[in-house]
Amino acid sequence: MGEMTALVLVITLATVALMIFFVRRVRAGQGYGLRRLSVPQRLRQQVGWAVESGGQLHLTLGRAGLQGSNSPTSVAALQMLDFLAHDSCRNGVPPVVTVGDGTLFVVAQDSLWHAYEDSGQDLVGGFDSTQFVAPAGYPMTYAAGVSAVLGRENVSNSVALGRFGAEIGLLAEAANRAEIGQILGTDDPTAMAVAVANTEQVLLGEELFAAAAYLEGNAAQLASLRAQDVMRWLVVAAIGIFTLLQVAGLF
Repeated sequence: MGEMTALVLVITLATVALMIFFVRRVRAGQGYGLRRLSVPQRLRQQVGWAVESGGQLHLTLGRAGLQGSNSPTSVAALQMLDFLAHDSCRNGVPPVVTVGDGTLFVVAQDSLWHAYEDSGQDLVGGFDSTQFVAPAGYPMTYAAGVSAVLGRENVSNSVALGRFGAEIGLLAEAANRAEIGQILGTDDPTAMAVAVANTEQVLLGEELFAAAAYLEGNAAQLASLRAQDVMRWLVVAAIGIFTLLQVAGLF
């Protein structure tokens, strides 16, 4: 137990040191070397495409609430909703948002309300634009409700971020049928496999959690991502060296 505690302490201190180092680099305007991800850049372009087409951006945030083991996924989706909602409202094309959980509905509604307020839009729209589709226990009903929104509303492009299961295939098919662009992001293995089969624009697993940092450019978020990347490579290197030492009989 003592060795494990010491190892955890070393990793924690190393991570904190790296974060401080990269925060200073970011704030100084120096490079921080994040991995290139194309999908966050395309997320930035969603609002522009909606403006050009005269339609609206649709965002659906999945079925996981803000309680339980899947809550980090929904928190990541809400972070991107904040960014896209503010960008949409500033450009005069408020988004349509659908959710499959009551706690998500309240927070998404609040996010849109603030986006409307900051942009000078009519605040009533902040409530009207958020739609609760179906409870979390009814995935196919949720998918059918979102599909109906894609077919009925003036939607030009769709973004599905959050916790989904196999029902994400119905959402993707509805977007394809309506001939609108789409981006899918989830951390569920089944949903990721289905998403990849339907579109090339997919945020897979950890990319979903990293996307907000790419969008917002917050120094702490960017430094955290870079520190995680460095620690990942250090751990891989340590495992490789340990394995070689064992094979050589030196450990």
